[in-house]
Amino acid sequence: MSFAFPLALIGLAAVPALVAIYWLRNRSRRRVVSSLILWMDQRQLKEGGRLIDRIQTPLLFFLELLAILLIVIASAGPMIRAGASAGPLVIVLDDSFSMLAGGDDSARHRGEESVRSELRSIGSATARLILAGERPQILGETPGDSRQDKKLLDRWQCFSPDANLGEAVTFAFAVGGERSRVLVITDHPPSESQETSKLEWRAFGRRRNNIAFVNATRTARDGKDRCLFEIANLSERSARTELLLEAASGPDRDRFAEFRRYQLDLAANGSQRIIVTLDERAGPVRATIQADSLTIDDRVILLPSLEPSVRVENSVGNESLREIVESAVRSCAAAEVGQPDPQLIFTDDPNRASTAKAWVIRITSDPDAASYIGPFVVDRNHPLAEGLSLEGVIWGAGKSTPAGLPIITAGDIPLVSELRRPDQARELKISFRPDLSTLQRTPAWPVLIWNLLSWRASELPGISQSNVRMGSDVNVRVQEATEVDVTTPAGEVRHIPAVDNRATFVSDAPGVYKINAGEERYSFSSNALRKEESDLKECSSGSWGSLDDPSAAERDLRNIAWVFLLMLVLVLLVHLSLVYRATAPARVES
Repeated sequence: MSFAFPLALIGLAAVPALVAIYWLRNRSRRRVVSSLILWMDQRQLKEGGRLIDRIQTPLLFFLELLAILLIVIASAGPMIRAGASAGPLVIVLDDSFSMLAGGDDSARHRGEESVRSELRSIGSATARLILAGERPQILGETPGDSRQDKKLLDRWQCFSPDANLGEAVTFAFAVGGERSRVLVITDHPPSESQETSKLEWRAFGRRRNNIAFVNATRTARDGKDRCLFEIANLSERSARTELLLEAASGPDRDRFAEFRRYQLDLAANGSQRIIVTLDERAGPVRATIQADSLTIDDRVILLPSLEPSVRVENSVGNESLREIVESAVRSCAAAEVGQPDPQLIFTDDPNRASTAKAWVIRITSDPDAASYIGPFVVDRNHPLAEGLSLEGVIWGAGKSTPAGLPIITAGDIPLVSELRRPDQARELKISFRPDLSTLQRTPAWPVLIWNLLSWRASELPGISQSNVRMGSDVNVRVQEATEVDVTTPAGEVRHIPAVDNRATFVSDAPGVYKINAGEERYSFSSNALRKEESDLKECSSGSWGSLDDPSAAERDLRNIAWVFLLMLVLVLLVHLSLVYRATAPARVES
């Protein structure tokens, strides 16, 4: 308990004065006199009854002493903390993979011990845990039981490629409210902008040297795959490591066998790139360097790169126009011309219908046509417009206005328009007269066809990438399934709903994911590739700030002078009652 006006305690000087009054009152001397008649109370009782004619000096003294104490304390303004003055505790956990450096001596391990100690100190009170990754997310609320707390903390895996602690701290104060206190567990010191009241920053990192994969890609070209591996030495001195390359074998391709080995000499803060050409139809490749303080970035797995292809049917009747379309389509590697069950159909037949599986590109050559040199208006947000330039192009087209949403226009004349049907089928109408145009002799024509094929490929069922960086969003396109089953590298099965034929989730762990979308099966690899997180030279230990805010403590104090005033009233009532009983005349009942 504290006092708002401690100077009021000077009033305690009245206590010695009261003691002196009672002490002097009782220091009477014995005197012998002849009679007490003149001093006697002449009131007589008519009949029985007892008259209290002696004041109870000790009891009245203590009551008056208590009254003085209550008056002084109430005047001093006694203050106490409110019952929930400490405020709720919110703990922000750095979820980036640099927290795993050091194994059993990692910042993750020592940070968990600090969190559990803090949870024990708050007793039965609960705390909220927030994971600080690229985007903050609530991990849960501690149930107050050590075993349950451990289960909750086990979900803190530190697989994020980054930790946006500033955003996480702001989110923590928003979640906890005005009186919340925030504890940050990380492996590096705070920046000046992150220091604030009721915030304690605890870092458990250590400066370490590290060699890591910082880039790994696999691309298909000329029927073969090429793998690129970039290994960085994130230390102030030169280092040597060994790169081991293994290829999957066996019917399920789950066993790896060595096929190449490199000895790498890396300069201080330097890196080296290794490019490997794989045999045709090579399976997954695993690359490993020698283990060091941070093992999550010492291995990558690259699956065969995806080659999205579109089955194209060229049904254009006009011979010259058919040749123009054919040459542009065959220049695109993603096109498969003449295959059954086409997914993209070029036609000049106005009666050719589209289906959900096949888009129809309807080219019209109106007799009443004119040549346009612009200005051309292009919807730059549309997939067909990527990299498309119509400067200097002459485009011959009819003057009719087709139905659909215009994509490219010459003034108010639609040249390319899109019509989307309720059954999700798409139909594009291109107004084009080759004999009045130079479009087919410029780069704009193959760019337009390339964009068209890429757009169609992006709408086909499957995944866009077979190798992603850990923490990336993965989009799965499905045909008819309403749910996608995703098996993580740890064997956990997640059920992801598909909305508008797409399911999206985050690759939040390193390793190979397997996807089951109806009758379709896909897989992709997630790798920890982020140079900033693998660089451990800025890691350190220490504590900054405090969970207690003095100004907040003052705001949390409550004045309880009213309690002492209420006690004073009760004491005065008792004192008045005793004095009245001692001095009131006796009542006689007839």
